[in-house]
Amino acid sequence: MKHVAVGNAVLAVMLVVVGIYVNSGTKPRMNIQSLYVVTDSESHETLRVALLSDLHVKNSPDAIAELTELWSGVIEQTPDIILLGGDYINDGASNQDLASIGPAIANILRASDDIPVVAVLGNHDHWSGAESWTEYLSEAGVTVLENETVVLDAVGTCIRGFGDAFTDHFEYVDFSTSCADRLQITLTHDPAGAFNPKVEGLVLAGHTHCGQISIPLLGPLYVPTQAPREAHCGLYKDKQRQVFVSSGIGTSVIPLRFNAKASWDLITIHH
Repeated sequence: MKHVAVGNAVLAVMLVVVGIYVNSGTKPRMNIQSLYVVTDSESHETLRVALLSDLHVKNSPDAIAELTELWSGVIEQTPDIILLGGDYINDGASNQDLASIGPAIANILRASDDIPVVAVLGNHDHWSGAESWTEYLSEAGVTVLENETVVLDAVGTCIRGFGDAFTDHFEYVDFSTSCADRLQITLTHDPAGAFNPKVEGLVLAGHTHCGQISIPLLGPLYVPTQAPREAHCGLYKDKQRQVFVSSGIGTSVIPLRFNAKASWDLITIHH
């Protein structure tokens, strides 16, 4: 009986530790990252980019309050641009949820202190209503891209936004000719789009949640992308491209993370 009691006590402690670890993984942290991009420019400059992906906001006052606090923290870091990687809503959202969450998120994003905000849509946005999300975000002053580019003259940068590959909205487009002498960044939701044979240079993505549940020594149980497994989280490089995949902020299917902490990314790009 004594051994049973000790065993139960150890098990209880382990469950508490695991519970704390799992819960700590769902509170978004700021991840600081430096990337280096080779350009033809003789000057050496930096661009500070805030990357937020996979918000998966629930239809609740607490969720909106948490996003408000998170957004304030992003603005306090004074990035040069803010990029949104898609999936703004949670799983199984109804039309009523969308009608409530969409305007609430848009209202938060308006407080950007004149920092340019550029976005793409994710699979959950297409499933819940792409036109509605484009409208909500645009009304908040966010530039929404779907297989197109935008020139941000104020920061000497071009952003190319690809459609989501997971829902078959990806369509390859070149950077516009006016982007030739500017820093070029590609933004997409599913990192699979980064591995189109024509895609080169720097690509920022989300979608994978870094596996969301990742078993030590084994890795993620499931990664919903056709991108190479080595490119499901963090920085991946090959001779043609460098791809940075954000862990993202929210969760999908089940409301927990393990060994895949929620984060938004403050990226300094040296070019």
